[in-house]
Amino acid sequence: MKRATDQHLQLFLRQLTTAVANASLYGLDHPQVLKLCSQAAEQLPQLTRDADEAVFKIVDKRLIFADQPVATSMAAERFCDALKQHDLSYIALDAAATTSAELVGLAGGLSKRREQVLQPSTHIRFGRVEVRQRLSRPDQQQSTDFAAIAEQDRDKFMDIYQTMKKTKRLNLVGISEIVHDFIGTFDRHSDILMALAPLRSMDEYVYTHSVNICLLNLAQAKLLGIAGQQLNEIGIAAMLHDVGKMFISPDILNKPGKLDEREWDIMRSHPQLGAEYLLNTPGVPRLAVVTAYEHHIGYDGRGYPSTPHNWQLNTCSYLTSIADVYDALRTKRAYKNPLSFSQIQNIMLESAGKSLHPELTHSFLDALAKVEHAN
Repeated sequence: MKRATDQHLQLFLRQLTTAVANASLYGLDHPQVLKLCSQAAEQLPQLTRDADEAVFKIVDKRLIFADQPVATSMAAERFCDALKQHDLSYIALDAAATTSAELVGLAGGLSKRREQVLQPSTHIRFGRVEVRQRLSRPDQQQSTDFAAIAEQDRDKFMDIYQTMKKTKRLNLVGISEIVHDFIGTFDRHSDILMALAPLRSMDEYVYTHSVNICLLNLAQAKLLGIAGQQLNEIGIAAMLHDVGKMFISPDILNKPGKLDEREWDIMRSHPQLGAEYLLNTPGVPRLAVVTAYEHHIGYDGRGYPSTPHNWQLNTCSYLTSIADVYDALRTKRAYKNPLSFSQIQNIMLESAGKSLHPELTHSFLDALAKVEHAN
């Protein structure tokens, strides 16, 4: 870390943590709190030159900034302690856009005043998870092991995806590491089916859609006896299946109501946009390109994009379509509540042989039914 950057970093930490202390004693409207947060906001643009965000992480009890350990200081220790109090493992601030008012809100949230609630803002986001050691002891419950790994890698994927949206550059090594972690966890399970159990309680606010699809695809593939490099590529393909959506306007992606025809035309372009992006990204497995293009094409050939009559879909595309439908039906959205497993089962069985591959759908639902009955 360059010396000038380190000076701005320590100043930012000192100003923010002092604001937190003052907010705890005097409240957010105290002049000193407002002044310190204003000064801290002025430091943020100085902290990053090649990145859009100032990202802080806690790794092995050390505060990390820009992937480098922060020099030990009272301010760094106080900042680290404040994050730990809220079970945070990272916090990211838009270096150019974060306002002093947002830092005031952050200071209030990090303080221990009961009336203040720690919440992300437009330009500040964070993760409410602890960085924990990998659970590998035989006496640990396997479902706890799986959930811990998923929690740790969720934040890594969020960082990768946010960077990819802004720079259009894919961190394929990071994606591969996440998939490797998931496969390793599946390999440690004596019962593959029970690895699916944590998915029953996951919601869109905790686990991203792409991570869910990756986990579901890996479980399906393991049940089919797929292993080795093919399994790894299936996981990568699942993580990247919706990458084309980064080219779609957030107004369309997050619209609470139904899309109009123009919006649907734009939305239906994301498989082709994603495939083109991955095709032009060095090192991406061909399977990921194919899956991104095919995951909205049905078993019966309907869907989008349109394909020739004799088009043969890849098995990974079938698996992804099944996982995609399941995750959409069991996830709470702004415009609908999640469905029960029995409701999802009926809908997916009705689609088996039409939009969904029949044998793979039955196998998938049989696996989930066993998990439902076991819990």
